[in-house]
Amino acid sequence: MAKKAEKSKKKEVQAWEVELEKIVHELAKGQKPHRLPVIVDIFKAAAKLAQESPGTLNLKITATTIKELRFSFKTFYAHRKRSKITMFGSARVPADTPLYAFAKDFAKEAAKRKYMVITGGGPGIMAAGNEGAEEKGGFGLNIRLPFEQEHNPFIDSESMLIHYKYFFTRKLFLVKEANAFAFFPGGFGTFDEAFEVLTLLQTGKSNLIPVVLVEPKGFGFWTGFTKFMYGDVLTRGFISEADKNLYRIFHSSKEALDHIDHFYSTYHSMRFTREFAVVRLKKTLKPAFLKKLNEKFGFLVKGKGEMKMSKALPEEGNEPELAELPRLIFPFDRRDYGNLRAFIDFINDGAV
Repeated sequence: MAKKAEKSKKKEVQAWEVELEKIVHELAKGQKPHRLPVIVDIFKAAAKLAQESPGTLNLKITATTIKELRFSFKTFYAHRKRSKITMFGSARVPADTPLYAFAKDFAKEAAKRKYMVITGGGPGIMAAGNEGAEEKGGFGLNIRLPFEQEHNPFIDSESMLIHYKYFFTRKLFLVKEANAFAFFPGGFGTFDEAFEVLTLLQTGKSNLIPVVLVEPKGFGFWTGFTKFMYGDVLTRGFISEADKNLYRIFHSSKEALDHIDHFYSTYHSMRFTREFAVVRLKKTLKPAFLKKLNEKFGFLVKGKGEMKMSKALPEEGNEPELAELPRLIFPFDRRDYGNLRAFIDFINDGAV
């Protein structure tokens, strides 16, 4: 009897899932076919959550998270073709200080170079970033706190401001939408973001993009950070020598932004398909330079493969807008991202 009941329950669930899939397909008419299974999975997860009834608080967390995700996707989608720099730094920097002026100048120079700016939406360095960005050039991702942190007045609250209840959804979009990160001096929150970003890059959970630690000349904040990282963390073997490639320190807005621009001078983007690293480039590499790459960075290649130029792979079919870019592909074990960053720098420095 128990076995029959178990089979009956299983059939009932399967029938329910089939029916739900039909409903979702009807709701999602017009969507591209490859997206439908993903949309179905979202509905199935929500339905199973309702069946399991994990508690009111957990349901509220889920509902709020989905709402924040949906609104964030919608807000950023209209600007998906614009490059963006996320600026981090202390909320406790007064507007009449040299550090505030320095951050504002960075954002202003970034806007001149057609970058949009993303900040946490609050005061201090965040306000400086939004003030320096051109009109409608700066997003504010504000967090709701018990003491009601107000968003700064330099954000277009109609189309560029997002309020978050949870830090984790806010963090997702501070990172996900960025083409570069600029860290200015700050406290716990700034270091929290900095170490999370560096961890994501080090472990390959985020695409490699430039990270600049910026401060006025003589300020000395990042000097102490470097002494700690190199003098204690590195010497004890908690990071590798190659991990130093994941960020740079600058004392000039121009130099920091030149570095970001240079990162994208030849390199475009990267993704992984099966065991391959697929490096999209803005130009085809010459055979002699490709030979140098294999000689200098052959240790990044897994097994007996080699780095070679390629057209778009079939697995990249969901990104047709990038199909015409030349590719450099090679089997990569997804371990050494510090040296992978050095590899990208080498391409940008030498592919002229």
